[in-house]
Amino acid sequence: MLWVSTVVLLAAELLEGQREAMGCLPPPGARNWARGRPAAQSSTYPQWGTVYSRAESAVDGHRDGDWSHGSCSHTTREREPWWRVDLGARYAVTAVVVKNRQDCCSERIRGAQIQVGDSLANHGRCNSVCGTITNSSAGSLSIVCCERRKGRYVSILIPGREESLTLCELEVYGSELRDEC
Repeated sequence: MLWVSTVVLLAAELLEGQREAMGCLPPPGARNWARGRPAAQSSTYPQWGTVYSRAESAVDGHRDGDWSHGSCSHTTREREPWWRVDLGARYAVTAVVVKNRQDCCSERIRGAQIQVGDSLANHGRCNSVCGTITNSSAGSLSIVCCERRKGRYVSILIPGREESLTLCELEVYGSELRDEC
């Protein structure tokens, strides 16, 4: 019995070490500030009259990576597509978690930039880049560390190419900023 508890403690320490190494993994029970918030995107892919492709689908709280199930946003194919969520207040963002599509076309998200800031100018392109999505495998879950970048808006942009942007869930973790006076 002592051996089992030693193994469990060792495993917990190992996982904690990985968490510290990654530096920005949200702790268990952390609040996703993007869930249910207003979202917008550069265009909406038509899906036979359904609501499958709306920007809000990426902040509905469901990490289902199958676009046909209705939980993913999707733009049309266009030059530098973008997607944005309004958090409703300023936050010090520590991490953005992005669920990629798993049923097809997962490579489309490769190179997408995540930006955090207070500007709506040029669809958030003027805001600070906190990271780039490099894992484009089907159904991948990318965690991008944002080092407490401050802002009300979190945007994703595919720079420099013509593409469709699909997000099956986007989560934002950090702390709300109170009056900074």
